[in-house]
Amino acid sequence: MGEAVGGLGVSVRVLMIGAHPDDEDTQLITYLAKGRHIETAYLSLTRGDGGQNLIGNELGPLLGMIRTQELLAARRIDGGRQYFTRAYDFGFSKTAAETFKHWPSDSILRDMISVIRAYRPQVIISVWSGTPRDGHGHHQVSGILSREAFDLAGDTVRYPRSATNGLGAWTPTVFYRSARVFGRGADQPMPGTLPIDVGAYDVLEGRTYAAIAAESRSQHRSQGQGNLAPLEPRLDHVRLEVALPPASSRDSTSLFAGMDTSFARFATLPLPAAARAAVDSLDGARTEIARRLHLADPWAAVVPIAHFLDLAQRAAAGARGCAATGMPVPVCAGAMGDFATTMDEQVRRAKRALLLAAG
Repeated sequence: MGEAVGGLGVSVRVLMIGAHPDDEDTQLITYLAKGRHIETAYLSLTRGDGGQNLIGNELGPLLGMIRTQELLAARRIDGGRQYFTRAYDFGFSKTAAETFKHWPSDSILRDMISVIRAYRPQVIISVWSGTPRDGHGHHQVSGILSREAFDLAGDTVRYPRSATNGLGAWTPTVFYRSARVFGRGADQPMPGTLPIDVGAYDVLEGRTYAAIAAESRSQHRSQGQGNLAPLEPRLDHVRLEVALPPASSRDSTSLFAGMDTSFARFATLPLPAAARAAVDSLDGARTEIARRLHLADPWAAVVPIAHFLDLAQRAAAGARGCAATGMPVPVCAGAMGDFATTMDEQVRRAKRALLLAAG
């Protein structure tokens, strides 16, 4: 209940990109999704079809099906969402050049841009550096294409709407690369990076985000993943590579430094009067929910949550030109697309909170 209500009013999105199931930084996903109530997703280029199977005889596409379900199970625990491209895991590759011989880069890049335009993240985090130090050629290509997708998602000349299922352009705000450290030194600051305390304790869950992440990681059973949650402090690190506007106008204290993450960023959108009034009332409605909410008596919050839901639905109805037959997500571009996606999220979260409050 507390987690559901905590997500009301949070309107930013993060997309992490890697090559395989188990590449994802589960600790960071958990911290963002559960600790900060931020919409967080992992895009795996492949489904892990080319790996080994430690729990059965299934290989190839059948193993890809198993690892798809393992990823979905992991996201149910850590709170993230899951996306894929059509890249096929053909087994170990030594270099990016070798991987590009097997992967049609333009098709995979189109898939990645389609996900970005549908999900509309403000922040993209690449798990891999895109250099030979990544080792596996798939990892290197993942790092290379992640940056290209960030740069091209807003380019409707190179990738018109028709190439991405009618989805309008979207330009993410910042691009980070993971700078994780494993083992000794994982709890120490790293110069030039943003440290994130992924080992913090969640009072509602009764355990740390690292412990939740360890359970999520353990879902990768076909790869023998999983271990006991670390008890010591845990810092995660990311390194800023691109920021729009440039990083000189930002500080380094938050993934979202310099961004307007409030509903106020929609103040200049041309919305119908009813939708505008609803948007302007959302913050007040959220404050009333916080005032009335008592976890021992969630029923007291039913009326204010229902009011927030009504406002979010009226606001969502004001998104012009965003609905398209057969499309489960808004198709409009730019700020209106951000608005439509955000209001849809608020409606979904408010419905869940209302169901929980009502018992």
